[in-house]
Amino acid sequence: MTGDSQSLEERVQRLEDTDSLRALWHSYMLLYDRGGAHEELGDMFADDAIFEARGADSGDRAWRGRDVIKREFFERVSPPRPADDDRVYSGHHGTTCEVEVSGDTAVLAGRFFELTGRGSGTLLAIGGTHTLRFRRAASRWMIESFVLQITFCAQLDTVEPRTAFLGKPPAG
Repeated sequence: MTGDSQSLEERVQRLEDTDSLRALWHSYMLLYDRGGAHEELGDMFADDAIFEARGADSGDRAWRGRDVIKREFFERVSPPRPADDDRVYSGHHGTTCEVEVSGDTAVLAGRFFELTGRGSGTLLAIGGTHTLRFRRAASRWMIESFVLQITFCAQLDTVEPRTAFLGKPPAG
């Protein structure tokens, strides 16, 4: 009976971990889209984390360490902004095709699509894959490595300047 009980406990823990990892990925996308959330986004990463972006028009890049990821990536793509600025600068859709949990480590992999404003009526559509590796630290999961592989990118020019923002247009 103890073996069966242990097995059931492990299976329940794996399901809870899988839900936690999916929720973390969902929170990541929502914070990124909100903008100005570089602190919250950076805090999802372990101190020694690695973030890689492959296939970007500016070339492959890698950032090492939570502080570097916050400062050199998230502060650029999600800069601080006034509290009353409630525009949405990007919109993500991300799927989770696979979650593998093994004790205190896990991998989440899937596909993403993003539509983001570039200013002056220009939008950028980006798609690709994501692979995140996690490790459990105290009572939560931390991102240990994040590999973003861009496989599709298209610029959409429009005549409507407000489409540079995906949400509420600027006042005035």
